[in-house]
Amino acid sequence: MKTLTARSTGAISLIIGLAIVLIAALQSDPLDQIERTASIPATVCPKFEDEARATALLPSSRTSIKSAKSRKPGFTRARVNPYPLNNTSIVVEGGEVNSIVLRSRTRNYTAATNCLIGDGDQWFVGASGALGSRARILAVNSGLSASSLEIFAFDRSGEAGSRAITIPPVSQREIRVDSLVPGSEASAIRVLTRSGRVSTFVIDERSRGLSNLGGDFLASQTPATTLTIAGIPTRLGGAVIPHHRIEILATGARASVVNVELLSDGTRFTPVGLSEVTVQPGEVKRLPLPDELGGRAVAIVITATEPVAASVISAGSREFAFSTPSVALESYQFNVGGLEPILSFAAKAIRLDVAITSRSGKVRSERLTGAEILNWRVPSNSRRIAITSTYPVHMAATWSSSDGFTSMPLNPGTELERSSTPTFDIDALVDR
Repeated sequence: MKTLTARSTGAISLIIGLAIVLIAALQSDPLDQIERTASIPATVCPKFEDEARATALLPSSRTSIKSAKSRKPGFTRARVNPYPLNNTSIVVEGGEVNSIVLRSRTRNYTAATNCLIGDGDQWFVGASGALGSRARILAVNSGLSASSLEIFAFDRSGEAGSRAITIPPVSQREIRVDSLVPGSEASAIRVLTRSGRVSTFVIDERSRGLSNLGGDFLASQTPATTLTIAGIPTRLGGAVIPHHRIEILATGARASVVNVELLSDGTRFTPVGLSEVTVQPGEVKRLPLPDELGGRAVAIVITATEPVAASVISAGSREFAFSTPSVALESYQFNVGGLEPILSFAAKAIRLDVAITSRSGKVRSERLTGAEILNWRVPSNSRRIAITSTYPVHMAATWSSSDGFTSMPLNPGTELERSSTPTFDIDALVDR
């Protein structure tokens, strides 16, 4: 009888305890029961396995990095900045300041791209699989487990096939675009990560016989019904860049009707032949832009009835550059490493504050205002550029050197990763 009483007492105590917990949970604010944390993931700076020079412009020489092929969990300080990429891609610790990679071949071309972490679904429009093109996809798996990818290829006729690829842990792999779309001058690539976390990049180098035609990185993008491509280069030194065209892909299951507006010197208009253009699903279509776009970098806005992905190719006699869409941002920071790019901003209303950190560490600010499009050259001897915008604005950077010219969208290499952990307020149990 005593045993039965003890058990009954224990059961009653358990029920009472559960009731107290339930009442406390109901009386407390649910939002107070969640602990939120945010972190910025590390990014990957690409190094293709060839002899081209590649350099990473990191936030600072104190930035922590490691080889993308390293199994060690820890990072070490870079100690130098710019940081030479001699052997392989690197992983850069997460932070608010973006890293970029410069790549060049002497008197052949110059190229630039953002260091990034892949979002699992990357689209590239414009790489060539034709004779004379050496376009390659670089897939970097910096994780400790194998990753699987599926690569879908498109050309002027529609979807051209797909290929499944496995990337071993802490390794990278290159895939030739001409193995996916042999002979195609206009192509698009979709890289879909099935497992793991892979960062993917594309470089396209072109030649005709013994003549070099240049090279550039092709940035990834996310299809949308509205795309803004800023920073389309129009001049190399004092010479006009004569040829510009859009390559566009309808990414969905239905045809997309497309309109293109050109933003140049504060005006917005639709060029002849770029209104109500139909792009069939899976088709890569070429749309010519006017040869003379003006004396400054320009932008285009593409609106479509169904999601599309697109790029602009600007070509001279021995060099070309891809210009790709940028997302609208209210802030962006990166290290220019003493270069003097022209930053292009596109929005209905433009109101920016730019903080410029010089080589000596001195910081000064400039206020920039405009409408539709605004171009601003980074002052000499600058290092870090921090842009803060009153309104969301699309940004890009263009610059030229003795090796050639390039354009790069100013897109964040990564975004905050947020997590929520349920917590329990013990004070709610106290009888007040």
